[in-house]
Amino acid sequence: MVTNHSYAETAYINGYIYTADSANNVCEAIAIAHGYIIATGTTKQIQYLVNQNTQVIDLQGKTMLPGIIDAHLHPFWGGLQLSGCHLDYASLTIEQTLAKIQHYLDQDPCVGIDDWLQVRGWLRQEVLPLGTDITRTDLDRLNTVRPVILFSNDCHTLVANTRALEKFGLNRHTPAPKDGKIGRRPDGELNGILEDAPAMRAFDSIPALNNKQAIEVAKLVQYELNKQGVTTVMDARSADLQFRAFKTLAEQDCLTIRLLGAAEITPDDAATLNDIPKALENVKAFAKTYSDEQWQPKPGLKISLVKFFIDGVLQAPLMTASLLKPYRINQGTHDQLNFIETDRFGDLYYDNTLLENLIIESSKAGFHPHMHTVGDGAIETMLNHIETLRTQYPHLNHIRPSLAHNELAAPHQYARFAQLNVIATLSFQWAGPTNEMIEQFYHMLGEARFNELEPCAKFLDAGAKIAFGSDWPIDPLNEWYDFKVAMTRTGYSPAGKITKQLKTDRCLTVTEVLRAATIDAAFMLSQEQHIGSIEIGKFADLIILDRNPFMIEAEDIENVKIISTIIGGKLVYQQ
Repeated sequence: MVTNHSYAETAYINGYIYTADSANNVCEAIAIAHGYIIATGTTKQIQYLVNQNTQVIDLQGKTMLPGIIDAHLHPFWGGLQLSGCHLDYASLTIEQTLAKIQHYLDQDPCVGIDDWLQVRGWLRQEVLPLGTDITRTDLDRLNTVRPVILFSNDCHTLVANTRALEKFGLNRHTPAPKDGKIGRRPDGELNGILEDAPAMRAFDSIPALNNKQAIEVAKLVQYELNKQGVTTVMDARSADLQFRAFKTLAEQDCLTIRLLGAAEITPDDAATLNDIPKALENVKAFAKTYSDEQWQPKPGLKISLVKFFIDGVLQAPLMTASLLKPYRINQGTHDQLNFIETDRFGDLYYDNTLLENLIIESSKAGFHPHMHTVGDGAIETMLNHIETLRTQYPHLNHIRPSLAHNELAAPHQYARFAQLNVIATLSFQWAGPTNEMIEQFYHMLGEARFNELEPCAKFLDAGAKIAFGSDWPIDPLNEWYDFKVAMTRTGYSPAGKITKQLKTDRCLTVTEVLRAATIDAAFMLSQEQHIGSIEIGKFADLIILDRNPFMIEAEDIENVKIISTIIGGKLVYQQ
């Protein structure tokens, strides 16, 4: 036992406590004072730090872990989706989709011409039959005068009815954007489909909640996260509305989540090299407004990353993820497939010279660059820019770039992640696609590239670090299901049946999964000195489980339930 304090305010004894320290040690008991861990060891050793004022909690053999760190998600979007019109991620035909929306409209008291209806929990790639698109014409069939949008859960597609397009100020004369697509019919009229950045900008332009409503969403968000054992999150697209709400909760001493954030710099924010200083000044001002001066056991806020949206998504029909080799498309029929190579490589949304300068200048300003990279082309682009950063600016080696998603990597890239100290931020559940998606990817990519789909262990085996990020609400908030997928590489079909195993990588071990969601996620966020493991001097961010993940089958991990969540030594959730 090692200690740096006289007596414990709280002691947990007789447990199975996985520390996530460098040796993956397990101890039996810990002591806490003033929100810090002051000792770890056996129950007998910790008893020496107990006095008449110490609260002693007997774990009775239960498992304790460091709090889960979700290093890439969109918590406020997730909170908004928990209410309102929701399609439950279901695979539906156009008619079924319209029927569900109309049923909601018929029950909704909002009927005004300016009352927006946002439909969430929708997956564009799952519209039946696969490859079918819902358009403005379809939404215009709804019996309503309201502006209606479908916002895909990957946040890359928004479909608007005519009223919504009018509210967005979009029409046939709107110029084509640089960082996405505004869909058009053959006659040039808009078809209502917005892709990538234009979809996100349109969604962001919808009138926001007032401050009181936003605070209620923030409360709901932190409760749902705490319930799953999450103690720290990184909002991958931070904005004033949500951070103002969470800051209010902090000022009221009601914040129960550590909230870090990445401020986005879009291609429009820095259209030329001369625009970069102003873009970074805006990020600095945002960070100053929403960052606590000192990180302490009491939960707080911090903006320490900058987000860059490099490419799009891999799934058809978008196929906007940037690839090193072209996409293949079916020139045959559904029954007689004939996939041929196209000249379509996907999209890169930044000018190369501009992007390299943005990475360097944001790093000089002290921010960790965090990039959306789905395809191997986007990954290659970013690894090249980070190599320039590492070789030309060695004094910035403390900067920790991270690439998020990495759904399709090239075999040579895993070693480059390790060599350049780049963290791969992964949504583990994506390694469990439906059988239909597996078949689509196989044909779209070809066998060689398909074998690099949804890598996880390949990064670790090459010596790189991985960090877990659920990307909620792109998928439902279910951290322990995500961990199960990482350990089995199987998911569920829409009908609830187990899918084929995606055998493009080995399964992760339970230790690898938990480290990615604790200490290595903390490392990505440059917070490993405070959180991520149960070690002396760190904040007492802890969770108690109803079963031991080290002692159960991988398939049972998804059934883990949280008994207690503790942040800075304070109980914030109790089953």
